[in-house]
Amino acid sequence: MKQYKIMIAGAANPHIPQYLRGCAPAGSNRQLVAVSDPDPQRLAAARDLVGAGADAVAWYGDYHAMFDAHADADMVIIGSDNRDHFAMFCEAVRRKLHIFTMKVISMDEDECREMLAMQAGYDRVIATELELHFHPQFIQARDMVRAGAIGELQSVYLSNISQSPCNYYPNWGTPELSYGKRVALRPGATVFRGGAITDHPHPYDLIRWITGREFRSVKAMSATNQRSALEVEDHAAITGELSGGVKYFVNPSYSNLEEQVSARRLLWPKSLECNLKVTGSKGYLSADFFDRHCYVVGKNCVSPDRLIVELAPRYWGGADDSRLGNFIAAIEGRRAAPECSLADSYAAVRVMNAAYESLWHDREIILDV
Repeated sequence: MKQYKIMIAGAANPHIPQYLRGCAPAGSNRQLVAVSDPDPQRLAAARDLVGAGADAVAWYGDYHAMFDAHADADMVIIGSDNRDHFAMFCEAVRRKLHIFTMKVISMDEDECREMLAMQAGYDRVIATELELHFHPQFIQARDMVRAGAIGELQSVYLSNISQSPCNYYPNWGTPELSYGKRVALRPGATVFRGGAITDHPHPYDLIRWITGREFRSVKAMSATNQRSALEVEDHAAITGELSGGVKYFVNPSYSNLEEQVSARRLLWPKSLECNLKVTGSKGYLSADFFDRHCYVVGKNCVSPDRLIVELAPRYWGGADDSRLGNFIAAIEGRRAAPECSLADSYAAVRVMNAAYESLWHDREIILDV
């Protein structure tokens, strides 16, 4: 069995801790060989997350140096700030690596199109992390909608609301790092693109994936930030039509309370929600990936008078049904392609940028077919 050598380029993305802890479980055919990040504190935190196996991993402040030192590596997980995804992607392609990149691939649509063009003639596997494709609530919803179980599709509601991550990951509140450049939300605004809309690509991706329809129009609204110190938008409401005239509503806001502490605490009532509601001519269905079945008083937590969410059980399928397992299956030819593609991410980015353009111009934006 081939042993796959994995590098992680960048630890800025909040999902990278999952891969630091779990990309190479004991007994698997995967080995984490190197991690890079330009921020010494983030790199040290990444090392702590790897734990007892950290001495077997090489640590670098520069991803070029890491790539040079590990020419025999098979793949790279790109987990940098959004701004740097494109440069890392280009370098990984030059070195003929399999590529697994965090969302969003880039908020610059020219860069997205260039990445897709590079992929067209590339003989390695490229995947992007759109992890809600793998969870049973949304798989079931997709199966039901596409089978016509609720009849002719009429409307879709999807909220992906959360705490603001910017206390715990300050870089996510920096427009240049998140959106890629400093663009005011509307003329004269002191709030910039790169917040809640950029942070939450799932609604636009899931709606396409579940319904099989494309976004045709986008109208966005956003008022004064709830968090006055935040440079990026912390809320928005987005509505419009999908192909076939199906109506949709998306809420990607930082609606939930976060603690004013530097270490992330997933507290009351939910730190994250992803609520789907689909209406058809014969019925209605709803799903919430982050549904929790019970709450407890958080006597041992930073805010003891709060109700703290108890994690609900999660169902996982076989090894090939995990994010990296699915990626490896595509590399080994057991799948024609990974579940989540660059094209999926680009399609979401187009809607997100249309929402920003709608805010800037204060009008509906029509997306080209």
